[in-house]
Amino acid sequence: MFPMPFLFFNLGKIVSAISNGFLLFLTISDLFISYKCKAVTDANIIAVLGTNKSELISMAHTVNAFVSMASILLFILFVYLFYIFGRFDKKFIKISSIVLFPLLVNFCYVLTQTLADKKITRTYDVASRLRFDLPGILGDMLFGILISSHPGDPLYATPVVRHIVRDPSITKQNGKKVHNIVFVMGESSLATHYGIYGYNAGNTTPVLDKYKKEGEICVIKNSHSAANMTRSSVPMTFSFFAPKNQNALLSEKNIIELAQDQDYKTFWISSQDGTGPYARNYGYISEFSNYVTRGDLNNTENGIRRAKDDTLLPVIKQKFADSAPYKLYVIHIYGSHQNYDDKITLQDVKELPQAITYDQSIHHTDRLLGEIMDMAKQELGDYTLIYTSDHGEIVGTGHGIQYGGYDQYTVPFLMYDPSKKYCNIAEEFEEKRGYYSSLVNKYILLSMLGYPFSEPEIEKLIPDDIILHSDSKVYDYKSIPQ
Repeated sequence: MFPMPFLFFNLGKIVSAISNGFLLFLTISDLFISYKCKAVTDANIIAVLGTNKSELISMAHTVNAFVSMASILLFILFVYLFYIFGRFDKKFIKISSIVLFPLLVNFCYVLTQTLADKKITRTYDVASRLRFDLPGILGDMLFGILISSHPGDPLYATPVVRHIVRDPSITKQNGKKVHNIVFVMGESSLATHYGIYGYNAGNTTPVLDKYKKEGEICVIKNSHSAANMTRSSVPMTFSFFAPKNQNALLSEKNIIELAQDQDYKTFWISSQDGTGPYARNYGYISEFSNYVTRGDLNNTENGIRRAKDDTLLPVIKQKFADSAPYKLYVIHIYGSHQNYDDKITLQDVKELPQAITYDQSIHHTDRLLGEIMDMAKQELGDYTLIYTSDHGEIVGTGHGIQYGGYDQYTVPFLMYDPSKKYCNIAEEFEEKRGYYSSLVNKYILLSMLGYPFSEPEIEKLIPDDIILHSDSKVYDYKSIPQ
């Protein structure tokens, strides 16, 4: 990459300041991602590109103000120096161009080979291959440009025609159906900070504690997600997207479609977005629902505010009152995502005045779940509820960290299941494996929808305890990078 800034430096003051300033910005961004996430991965870059305005403002509060100001001033200083010392020199332009020519030839060769591979159909796959073969800032830059453009990528098309192919694992659809299924997908929730999991530094889950003591809910003791980033973990619950079968997201019927095949009316209610490079995986699934509202879709008319989970409650209450005999509700919340401060209210602070902000955000989710369950009891009557999280959290740091360990995978999993049938499936799986994996979520959901799966059948479908890590590689859960 050295000849490129040297080339720009010799194209004149203005070109030098703009082009080298841009390369400097990319370099600083790469360094920051590398420091924050311990490695620059495809998923890290996509997460940055997919950050919406409100989330960007929220996350900005987690960065030290002095460091931010010093970085901005240093950046301005360097751009100023590029402008002052930049010049136009034909001789050095020719030298730089000659040195850069092999890089250009290599890029053209890699691009041609990538596009010629008929197995690669998505923009993401093209971008990822280029980044792998052209490592460093250039590869990261090209990856970002391609991901942001996503030309012709089927993932970005609004679903009009439903999928035809069913996953081979579905061989029966004559099971007993649950009338009303409510699946609450949390965000960045670390189970070890939940009172129901023995956390005693603060009373973080008084509502769930009460339900547990009364035997109203079953709580899986050891549960982990199958990914440490939302864009991968959520599709693993609501589609057949899996660590070793990622193409299933676009090629097979997802859980929403399969529910509709069983005469369910489907609802997707979310305070999170569903567009952009990062969120599109699960946003795509959401749009198969009969009704969908998200932080970026139908949000104004419904009063939904991004990252403000309480604003979902009026919509949830209204949709719980729908008269359809069979209904599936997916409620996707912001839970405990950084910045934790804007995920809480004064009530959480008042009830846990000495707690860290992260614990107060868990307390807020606990209250939200209580309100959802109260409304479900009033409006739905006969219902079953699942609550878990997309992934865990390294408190104060985040998730999607390459060498971040197990906290970013450890999640709560609980069910309100009057029949005890589905609790038993989850408990039996956990007992045999020692851990419950979120890869089981879809099969429990399918069983509720009338596609029966017994625990032994699920055991065969998930022979290995594998996860999809932030570097997009598949690992055995016991051997994640640390």
